[in-house]
Amino acid sequence: MRQTARSLLLLPALWLAGCAAGGGPAAPKARLDEAPMYGGADRSAAADLRAADDKLIAEATQSYGSRASASRAWVEQGYRFYRADQPGMAMRRFNQAWLLDSKNPEVYAGFAAVLHDEGRFCDAMNMMDRALSLDPRSFRGSYADAGRTAARCAAEDKTLPPEARVAATLRSDAMFRKGEQVEPDKGRLYASWASAFYRRGQYSDAWAMIFKSRAAGGQPSPAFVERLRVKMPEPAQP
Repeated sequence: MRQTARSLLLLPALWLAGCAAGGGPAAPKARLDEAPMYGGADRSAAADLRAADDKLIAEATQSYGSRASASRAWVEQGYRFYRADQPGMAMRRFNQAWLLDSKNPEVYAGFAAVLHDEGRFCDAMNMMDRALSLDPRSFRGSYADAGRTAARCAAEDKTLPPEARVAATLRSDAMFRKGEQVEPDKGRLYASWASAFYRRGQYSDAWAMIFKSRAAGGQPSPAFVERLRVKMPEPAQP
């Protein structure tokens, strides 16, 4: 799926420490390079940032042959940090990958992964939508992930108005139905769909998806199955 990245020099993580009025330590300011797409900041307006970005693009393009190839390599590096539980560094790499190629769908899937783990499920859903709009065939499991993320957006973002909650629920169902058509790993898809039904309190539907997952060779999480049993005893399999 993703190309193996070459060894990359890691940018130093420099944090500026400050003191709040009264002598206590100030809360660190949010880093724009750890927000998706640099938080929408116009980096071309600052000469130093523009020069740094131009240098990155030029050197990466020379090393990898094209901006698209370099972007894929930076995404892979981002996922290495993500798997190492370094979300800040992961987001910085995904941002650099976005600078290199804003049409790379895996950039947005990377943004979504970090946002999901931060509990920002609706933001993650929007990033998954961007990824799928660019190339839904570019990475496996995308519809399962998108459906689960939309379900969490609907269930857990208490700031959503009712109509937005309904829209996110419908979006979740649409993603799972699309995944049922195209995803090769049906076991994983149905297990994710079961978790979406669980969050809505539709426990009999969740059990139906557990049975479909098992039939497709999936292995639903034993911990999840136990939580579902607490809500509703496992019915006889049809």
